[in-house]
Amino acid sequence: MNIPLRISPGLRFIKQNVPEVEILEYPTWQQYLDRLKDGWDIVGFSFYQNEIDTIHPMIEAAREEGVGEVWAGNYGAMDYGIPELVDRVVYGPGEDHLAQLFGYRVNADAVEHPAAMVHLSVLPGIRHTTFGLLHTERGCPYRCTFCSTPTFEPERSTVNIASIERLLRHYRKIGVRHLVLTDELFGSHPDYAEELSRLFARYNFLWWAQTRVELAVKYLDLWYERGMRAAPIGMETMNPVALARLNKQQKVEMIREVAGMIRSKPGMLRIAYFMIGHEDMGYEETLEDAYRWKEFDFDVYGATVITPYPRTPFWEEIDDRYGIFDREYSHYDQTHLVWRHPLITPDQMRELRSRVKNLLNNPVRVIQRGIKRYILEEARHSGHSGTGYLWRSVVTGPIASLRISDRKPFYFPKQK
Repeated sequence: MNIPLRISPGLRFIKQNVPEVEILEYPTWQQYLDRLKDGWDIVGFSFYQNEIDTIHPMIEAAREEGVGEVWAGNYGAMDYGIPELVDRVVYGPGEDHLAQLFGYRVNADAVEHPAAMVHLSVLPGIRHTTFGLLHTERGCPYRCTFCSTPTFEPERSTVNIASIERLLRHYRKIGVRHLVLTDELFGSHPDYAEELSRLFARYNFLWWAQTRVELAVKYLDLWYERGMRAAPIGMETMNPVALARLNKQQKVEMIREVAGMIRSKPGMLRIAYFMIGHEDMGYEETLEDAYRWKEFDFDVYGATVITPYPRTPFWEEIDDRYGIFDREYSHYDQTHLVWRHPLITPDQMRELRSRVKNLLNNPVRVIQRGIKRYILEEARHSGHSGTGYLWRSVVTGPIASLRISDRKPFYFPKQK
């Protein structure tokens, strides 16, 4: 199963709200150099921590070409070394910062949503469907020690809902029937989530949205009736001590409850994310944790190596107690151990991650279960319309997906 991201939703948000800005999404090196020759007052980069080594030569090339200013944004801009490389660092959403260059403002409640899509391939080279992407809320009320969001986006806001409904109509028009919300805690704005889920139901979308266990327990039944078919949840660990240390503010008993709720829903994919490498868990304890996850019988497990990121409490704590020895930026992709773990070496972590991955995820089983849940169970759940759902999923969905270009930009006229 493959869902390649070939666009930058963040840059598309900027272009939708500040049309005067020009963007490049994952250009080749030559494409980038060619555009630099056009002459620019400002060149800005949106990047993550593991992409900093890629950004360095791009900054050098911009300086050599005589660009007036270099800006940095997105989570990678939180690295301690970035301010000395650029003229301005932008934390959080960039729309208003850029709009002010052109003499106007983009208030948080007026941010409009752009079109952004990804293709899903179940089998290599064959598109099964196209997902419309949505990012509906910014900021986070929680304070998990490992998370960059509270520092990066300290102010909470929601995206203009009229622009979201406009986007849903566009998706329906071009043949998109499935949505993925890239929010991390859908439902934390209850009234807003209520209005959004009603819109999803009105336009007959099936949708995925990541949330927290306590929100899933409260709203899952309602959201399911309105088309939710996957609720990926970051559950991190089954170890209560490790959960408390991360300030995750959730209990193992509630994880069990929401897992049971998801299992009872026909057509609903079962997706869980958790972390390995907790400081008080050694090799064997981590494997035991993985075996406990296996008992929940999720369809897909995402296992990441717990990684400190700059300007988070976790970075400060880990660097102070153990030391962060690996400063190779490409390793900050949540698959490498970059700090001196007291119980596990980097080589052991690589082996451990591979064992956990093989224990929990069988690619053939993932595909079989995906087809069973998302197509066959959903068709049965649809009752008299089940045949129509199968037709859309197996025939017309892939055909529509072939006509849709995820790379081709599309922007709406600015709302008055």
